[in-house]
Amino acid sequence: MYFVLFILLVAAGGRDNVGADFPVYKSMYNGGFTLYTTYMDIWRKATFQPNSMEIEWLYVLINRILYELGFPFYVLTFVMAAISLTLTYKIMEKYSYYPTFSILYFFMPVYFIVTCGHMRQGVGGAIVVYSIFYIFERKPWKFLFLMFLALGFHKSTIIFLPAYWLVRLPFSLKHWLVLLIISIALAPFQVYRIFGDAMASITPQDVANGYTGYNTDKYYGNEMQTGFSDIMNVLLVVIFLLYDKVGEKKVYYYEYFRNLTFFGICLFYILRGNQIFATRLPGVYIGMGFSFIIPGIMSNVSVNTKMMFKSFFFAFFIVFCVLFSRGNAKRGNFTYDKYNNILWK
Repeated sequence: MYFVLFILLVAAGGRDNVGADFPVYKSMYNGGFTLYTTYMDIWRKATFQPNSMEIEWLYVLINRILYELGFPFYVLTFVMAAISLTLTYKIMEKYSYYPTFSILYFFMPVYFIVTCGHMRQGVGGAIVVYSIFYIFERKPWKFLFLMFLALGFHKSTIIFLPAYWLVRLPFSLKHWLVLLIISIALAPFQVYRIFGDAMASITPQDVANGYTGYNTDKYYGNEMQTGFSDIMNVLLVVIFLLYDKVGEKKVYYYEYFRNLTFFGICLFYILRGNQIFATRLPGVYIGMGFSFIIPGIMSNVSVNTKMMFKSFFFAFFIVFCVLFSRGNAKRGNFTYDKYNNILWK
């Protein structure tokens, strides 16, 4: 696994003009906020004082330090990929029954779209996922400190703040199914609009255009159309329906992960009218199902059922790769004829 993580680090850290947001981040590093922002600007941003910075403070701080030390841009991509991969794997190693399975899900598509694309959200997301340890141990101050650091990379991580209290909700599967039906029914009404600018502010426009470089209706679905995300959500719900009792009896922290996963699925449908909201915000919650719930159930069923799980999800992974490669991989320059790496260019 460490060898696999090393390969992922080299591929993500050394990439050159690969990933939908790469040109934006590179231009900001070489001639953007690293030139006109001051450390006082960063301090004001970090302490929530009035400021003109549009990019999160901790990301800007790392950029500025590396730039002033004379490092090229690919050093930043290595640093960001290292933080993201390390924190993600450490929490999977601790709470996943099959860390290799969890990394497989992370690889397709989170690694390509986030780690190799939306770097800020990738690191912020890795920090909030790592904060699960302090959620389960009920250490609120350490959890809030990690949330503060995560917000220093991407504002969208604020969506994970309720997780500390969500895990303790005494909801059964029936409760969540009712909430899911309500969320699906509310989807056409775009109720998230009642929050107005507060929702728009957590998806900065500087990378919104880069995001659409990945996005295709066929892959994600567009507003009320069915996309691959719906298939993944349905798959999770079916697994909950079939193996909820197994999970409750045999999987550690199962109820916690179930609460987080279902909250993410409900959030997906409530935000369905906006592609960027629906795919960026609930992802860290829904990922709990694939990274922790499925491996936990898989390890506590019969041998035949376990083999069925493994065969199905490996086939599912291959299909996911094919769908991704037909559109999104070409747009992000991940294909063999377009991918470049600074280490062997």
